[in-house]
Amino acid sequence: MRFSRPEVAVMVGVAACVFGACLTALPVLAQEVEPPAPWVKLTGSHAGAVGTCSLVDATDNEACYMVRCDAKNGLIFEIGDATVGEMGLRSARFEIGRYKETIRLDGNSPDRRTTVLSKHPKLLAALTSGVDFATMYAVEADVEYSTGFELTGARDQISRLVKGCPTKR
Repeated sequence: MRFSRPEVAVMVGVAACVFGACLTALPVLAQEVEPPAPWVKLTGSHAGAVGTCSLVDATDNEACYMVRCDAKNGLIFEIGDATVGEMGLRSARFEIGRYKETIRLDGNSPDRRTTVLSKHPKLLAALTSGVDFATMYAVEADVEYSTGFELTGARDQISRLVKGCPTKR
């Protein structure tokens, strides 16, 4: 079989593109994938709460999304992240399955924002609906960003916490 010069050039070009694409894809295939972080009973500074925590963008900062029992207010949803104060996070939009709502967050602490779940029963229902993942968008903040967090196991963990929370729900 004989090939003309243009045909050979095309075949060499295609082969080079395929080889180059394979080399380009190697680093992507080698990237570390963060394992899922299901909801558990938290310890340390978050003792008494249930939630999920993960490292933020290759830093030593940990972002936690949790529910805890407050003696005065009942169940509280809390975002614990060293950067929420710096980012000026004041409101967030949550999307969990069909639930979509923007909620004002409280907190003067540089690393925590909260909301009372008795004021947002639909958020509590969404957190315990069995959906595996939640997305949160900063609405009122100095920095625009969005993030997601795992909800695997949230239903069971929050149900256990509710049983031990004697105040209003």
